[in-house]
Amino acid sequence: MKKYWKVSAILLAAAMLFGGCTGSGGESSQTVVNSGETGGTESAEPLEISVTLQSYGQDDQSTQVHQAWEAMMDEKMGRDVVFDIQYIPTAEYSEKAKMLISSNDITDIFTVPFLYDWKSAADDGMFLNLEPYLDLLPNYLNDVDRAFNGRSKITTAEGEVYLIYETAQPRFPEDKGINSSNVSAYRYDVFEEHGIAIPTTLDEFYEAAKQLKEIYPDKYPVNTRWKKLDSVFYANHTYNDIYWNGEEYVFGPFEEGYKEALQYVNKLYTEGLLDPEYLIETDDTIRSKALNDTNYMWLAEWFTSPGDYTRLSGGEKIFAATFWPDNPKYGTCWQVISANNVVDLSVFTQFVVSSQVKDPESVLKVIDLQFDPEVVELITWGIEGVTYTRDAEGNKHFVESITSADDMWAEGDKYGMRTSKKSRPGLQMSADAKAYVELAANDYLYYDGALHVEPFEKSPYYLEMDYPESDYIPPAFFQPAVQFTADENQTISQNMTAVYTYRDEMQSKFIKGEESFDNWDTFMEGLRSMGDIDAVVQIYNDAAQRFLSENE
Repeated sequence: MKKYWKVSAILLAAAMLFGGCTGSGGESSQTVVNSGETGGTESAEPLEISVTLQSYGQDDQSTQVHQAWEAMMDEKMGRDVVFDIQYIPTAEYSEKAKMLISSNDITDIFTVPFLYDWKSAADDGMFLNLEPYLDLLPNYLNDVDRAFNGRSKITTAEGEVYLIYETAQPRFPEDKGINSSNVSAYRYDVFEEHGIAIPTTLDEFYEAAKQLKEIYPDKYPVNTRWKKLDSVFYANHTYNDIYWNGEEYVFGPFEEGYKEALQYVNKLYTEGLLDPEYLIETDDTIRSKALNDTNYMWLAEWFTSPGDYTRLSGGEKIFAATFWPDNPKYGTCWQVISANNVVDLSVFTQFVVSSQVKDPESVLKVIDLQFDPEVVELITWGIEGVTYTRDAEGNKHFVESITSADDMWAEGDKYGMRTSKKSRPGLQMSADAKAYVELAANDYLYYDGALHVEPFEKSPYYLEMDYPESDYIPPAFFQPAVQFTADENQTISQNMTAVYTYRDEMQSKFIKGEESFDNWDTFMEGLRSMGDIDAVVQIYNDAAQRFLSENE
């Protein structure tokens, strides 16, 4: 989609915002003097960039914020920048993006599918190695250097850099505040009605589920989102994969806590407490069952969903969120902690640049602009005086028409700012996370023996928790940023693919009671027979030592 002309209202808005910026229309045969901040080459020719992005349901290019962003790109580059953006719905993105990669048909800037093994495509020369161009990315590297192990995360074992991570600015102070993106959830009103205490331990969770089963014999009291059993693994201070235990990498299934976790879930399943459809649940079915009184307890749930369910019920049903329950044998249950105290390099969204890009220097300057604080402010907060204002101390606040709306996030969609339900303006590369907190809706939180109605991210209880010294934070949160060589990656893949398939198959059988725990030793032998797990764990620990020696 070429952008040579903008409607007069958008031009006027851009002129008011940026004063004197270079227009994108006019006589392209004349030399355009570069007044931009990036110091690019004087040029009369537009810079054309093709991009592939995920769409969340809104036509972002027609919005006020996106149009202002396009004008800002022109002004900062000192030339017209023409974006040809291909949007793919987020639900379809992974499959379609993988097809584009396999056919070597990617745009100049391309969003990497979630959990995609991009290294093989990089080895095939499909992606641009950014390492020689890092001096063109000062804004991005400023974010990377303020993230935990940032440089190590973006750099391969061979010293190459391929990924541009989506970043989020800190929303909490450096030393205070803990936010868990995954929680346990309970039908608080049902628990109150029947005098059942909200559980704080796994044993209490089991007893509460049994009481509910007696009251509602045709129901399955317990469910879990995303098939997750992590709350039980974390309660036992283990995991079902290779993980960092604070001193070294280990394979969790070889630990006693893993077996005990499966025995616990087996008890829930075989006694009719755990919904047998937990392995096939979708977000829609989880929500539907919650609202239709099919389930009353969730081993894992997204941290804002209980509040959403409460509002969807019109407040007649109260869904309360709380930390995952402890197993006193192991101590405080680890939680899934979000990196809100430092710059966050997203594990969900990364970008690559095609090795076939015609003008890599200019494209990388445009990418770096996405991490410019002025651009981040526009993308996230919108337009000053229209969507937000500043107080006497310079702090930003959304205008009353947004904060007083019945659905603040939907109101943000009207302007196309990132702090909204469906809008993802610009290149979707960075955001100011404090804006999300500004519009945080009330959650229903259970702590200190009582229900509290307040946003999770504004809760004094969670904001006052110490960071990073906390028993809630798993050792893996601070794991070394390991990077593997091509040979190491091949060894890991060759050995672990069959291991994981066998683990998942047997884990399901143990939970369902189709396999006896008397045969646990046979299971352990079977895991070892599927691949050289010890060799793979050694690769992880060798990579950890490389990192630690380089970062002493």
